[in-house]
Amino acid sequence: PGQRVATNYRNQWSMVPGTFQTFALSYDMNFARLKSGMGLLLVSDVAGDGRLATTLGGVMYSYDITPTPDIHVRPGIGFYYLQHSIDYSKSIFGDQLTSDPMPPSSIQPPGNPAIRDIDVSTSLLIYSDNLWLGGTWDHMLQPERTFYGDEARTAYKVSIYGGARIILRGIILRPIEESITTAFNLKFQDQSKQLDLGLYWFREPFLFGTWYRGIPLVKTYPGSDAVAFLFGYRYGDWSMAYSYDFTVSRLGFGSGGSHELAVIYTFKVKVRKRYRAIPCPTF
Repeated sequence: PGQRVATNYRNQWSMVPGTFQTFALSYDMNFARLKSGMGLLLVSDVAGDGRLATTLGGVMYSYDITPTPDIHVRPGIGFYYLQHSIDYSKSIFGDQLTSDPMPPSSIQPPGNPAIRDIDVSTSLLIYSDNLWLGGTWDHMLQPERTFYGDEARTAYKVSIYGGARIILRGIILRPIEESITTAFNLKFQDQSKQLDLGLYWFREPFLFGTWYRGIPLVKTYPGSDAVAFLFGYRYGDWSMAYSYDFTVSRLGFGSGGSHELAVIYTFKVKVRKRYRAIPCPTF
């Protein structure tokens, strides 16, 4: 265990004009003697021809509590700075579409080009050698999300997640050669709900996985959304993964699906006592 740097790029619905793109960069470090972990996170989303963008930067901290030698309880907290921005010169409003030819501007006056706020999130994770269960409460301060100064705040978001790992070859606390891992992530925000179900097969140095996203048995929701396939490869301290989401909702395959690429580099540090890592997949 030591330090880790991770980068992510996601292109959602690649065939739709004004595609949704996400860039992420993170750094985290484990302090074994202090039973603590700290991390830095920078995320930027850009969507649509109007360049609607969200930028988030923050710092996170967690502490490892061991009520028994085999069970770890890890509470965490994150502090974030948020900025939402938009380019009105590239935006098209509804009243412009009702005229032929389309007027160069809307009668709607532009709002603020950018808004800024702060946010806080908390989490709790319980894990053992092969099981983990946790939850996160995001947007605790309900940051502002309107460009026109009216009352519009970001709704609370609650996530519940967990998983289990079955070791096929290898020994706990030593490099695992082959394993199967299942995972889930259930999210609630305002009137929205989303369930992700995942299955991974890892055989050094390769990882293959699949995820299903949707709530098919709840009639008030559209059902299945996407099925994602993931391929990962680990070479020394480097880990690289690519995933592709097949859109199975009514949006259809014409969306082009979604592409995501992740690259992770781990700086290994020698410690006197073997550290029990969270058993979730590396990628």
